[in-house]
Amino acid sequence: MEENIEYVVSTSELSKVYNKVYAVDHVNMHIKKGSIYGFVGENGSGKTTIIRLLMGLALPTTGTYDLFNENVKSKKIYAIRNKISAIVEAPSLVPSMTAKENLRYACMYYGIKEDEELIAESLKSVGLGDTGKKTVKNFSLGMRQRLGIALLLLNKPELMLLDEPMNGLDPSGVAELRELIIDLNKQGITFLISSHILSELEKVATHYGFISHGKLLKEISSEELLEECQKGIEIKHHDLDLVEKALQEIGLKQVKRNPNHIRITDDITPLELLQKLHNKGIEISDIRTSDVNVEEYYLHLIGGNQNA
Repeated sequence: MEENIEYVVSTSELSKVYNKVYAVDHVNMHIKKGSIYGFVGENGSGKTTIIRLLMGLALPTTGTYDLFNENVKSKKIYAIRNKISAIVEAPSLVPSMTAKENLRYACMYYGIKEDEELIAESLKSVGLGDTGKKTVKNFSLGMRQRLGIALLLLNKPELMLLDEPMNGLDPSGVAELRELIIDLNKQGITFLISSHILSELEKVATHYGFISHGKLLKEISSEELLEECQKGIEIKHHDLDLVEKALQEIGLKQVKRNPNHIRITDDITPLELLQKLHNKGIEISDIRTSDVNVEEYYLHLIGGNQNA
């Protein structure tokens, strides 16, 4: 990993086993301070289990992790966790209470000194400062998600862990939540967000972690991902070694070998590429241009992992 980078979360061979099956399989994960870390994986991939491990709701089977450079076995870890807030699966709200009453109740429940100014500020931050006497049972799902984040703001966290926060939201609710996350991140809060709505995650994430069947397949910045997802040409051939060597001889430099194809992002047209390979005695029958999005990139990673 990069040197001299401050990580709020780093794990080392972190594993969790249930009934002899690895829910989390030797994961080495790094969340940079100030980032929005998009955690991408299918249901059952291990995302929620990792969040539970980081929050102390489950213990690792093997491996370890650091939070804000403090090891989980340190006596200081309980104080360190006060810097972290999380919503796992769904926010804990009382439907019969108003937004303000929910925050007052949360202060009492978590042992936080009740502060009307802080409560009002938290509600205003999430766009719920004027809900008045309206009870939570009459809130939209998007409003409930934002109220859940208001609860998290009560202890002034430096890191928020959000497990599938966009699930079930309509387009306007997703947009509101997206803008809220971006705004809070600008105020200095680091985020880990697991989500299946990858098209929306693309709009907020600064870094990604791709996980499948408990294994962290890759960590990548949004800039690096954009570079890998740029428009290119994909070719298939029965002898990829031969093709790869020919591409090097042609002088192409942006060539990436995948399990069953080669991707080229140099400035060259498909026709020019076919002609240059023909001149070297290589005929290509399977060629296409591609512009990969995050979902396709993840599916390629899974495919590569399965073929490894």
